[in-house]
Amino acid sequence: MHGGPGSARSAEAGARGEVNVITFGDDERELLHAVFDASAVGLALVAGEDLRYVKVNPAYRALTAAPEVDPVGRTFAEVWSVPAACLRDLERAASTGGVTRIEDCPVPFGGGTRWFSYHARPLRYAGQPALLLEVTETTSFVLARQSAEAGLDHALRRAAELDAVIDAIADGFVLYGPGGKVLRYNLPAARMVEASGLDPHDAFAMPSPAAVAFTSADGRPLAPEDGPVTRALAGETVVGAHLHVAPAVGEDHWIVVSAAPVRGTDGRVAGAVATFSDETAMHVLEEARDDLVRMISHDLRTPLNAVYTQAHLLRRAPHDPSKVTDRARSIVRSCERMSAMIHDLVDTTLLEAGQLHLSPVPIELEALVPELIERLRGGLDVDRVAVAVAPDLPRVSADPPRLERIVTNLVSNALKYSPGQTPVTLEVVADAGGVRIAVSDRGVGIAPEDQAHLFERYFRARGSRRPEGLGLGLYITRLLVEAHQGRIEVESALGRGSTFRVFLPAAPPESASPA
Repeated sequence: MHGGPGSARSAEAGARGEVNVITFGDDERELLHAVFDASAVGLALVAGEDLRYVKVNPAYRALTAAPEVDPVGRTFAEVWSVPAACLRDLERAASTGGVTRIEDCPVPFGGGTRWFSYHARPLRYAGQPALLLEVTETTSFVLARQSAEAGLDHALRRAAELDAVIDAIADGFVLYGPGGKVLRYNLPAARMVEASGLDPHDAFAMPSPAAVAFTSADGRPLAPEDGPVTRALAGETVVGAHLHVAPAVGEDHWIVVSAAPVRGTDGRVAGAVATFSDETAMHVLEEARDDLVRMISHDLRTPLNAVYTQAHLLRRAPHDPSKVTDRARSIVRSCERMSAMIHDLVDTTLLEAGQLHLSPVPIELEALVPELIERLRGGLDVDRVAVAVAPDLPRVSADPPRLERIVTNLVSNALKYSPGQTPVTLEVVADAGGVRIAVSDRGVGIAPEDQAHLFERYFRARGSRRPEGLGLGLYITRLLVEAHQGRIEVESALGRGSTFRVFLPAAPPESASPA
């Protein structure tokens, strides 16, 4: 093409905002027709309000549903079964002007669908508005994109499913990269390090941070190269390694770890996966079991040895009345002590299993407490016990044998852990909504760090207190008090003694006659 009068008129028309009108000579028109027909892109000229075809090239005809039929003289809507939106866009381009692109317009073809993109450029032809259409089939691109989107959706869905499975695992789960970098962990793994204040990425990274020390099951410090994850990153599979974890901050944990390498398609180690199970509770139970076995074997053996010794002495001197009486009394005390230990073990099992059933009745403590202390005479040194029961106490609803067990345990504990010449005070007074029973001694006292654990199973305070029994007395007392909807607390100072207070709610006014 070249400049000339036609070009000048075209520029002037463009300045006025009109559609270009270009005139060409015969040679130029022949060249344009040749280029139009030889183009590999589908080209067509449509004119008029109904977008009727004026000229199409072979590439355009090849794209239509009936390539053997010449579209010239037919409308766009007759040739293409495009959605109404695509047709409206073309009609708008013809009426208002402006280049219009229609991307990936679906067209039904023989029971299937093909996609086409249109580029419509407005112009004037034979004195009327027209559109020069460029059409390109994009079916392969659309199908490829849909396949990629479906693959991405499938991958995202599988990833979401995998995340859900990982988070649903009760054990801690950590996925590592080839250098020991943490790539993924689940919620149980994060909870295992919450108390330490470490970020899970730092806490589980390899090598282990200096703030966390690992010890093997046999108690030896674990070298970095012996860690399960380090071994897995080296290609080894580790199953059920028991470790003790001691963080600089937070509580110690006992865990069991399994780890395995993750290999790439070439067989090389591309990372590792590890699972962590917190067995701290099991470790505590095992320690408690071992402690219980040691305590039972020691504490039951002591009175049993006394029975054995006294029985042998009786056999040697069966005709000495004074010695027979003393030795028989010693045998009875030893048997009572063993019986009390066995009773404690049975009651503990029943209370923890919720199988110890109470039979509460209204009880007047003004009558019960003094009478109970008298009945304990001979078994306990009750002459040291000063009883002070306030008058007009409200009745409490309690199981009589269990209430007596509570008072007996507290008095026995006070007598046991205080010097023989010091008094023990048993005070019963009214309290808000019920009755308060307080037992005080002037013994060695209880260390502050022990007071928080005093009512736990098998716990026996340290220091100068003489450990006796199985460590179940105060534990059972707490369970019995709580079973009566009451509460128990302790106040103690080293060298000054201890006071145990039990609060029991008053019986309802409509309760039956007092026991």
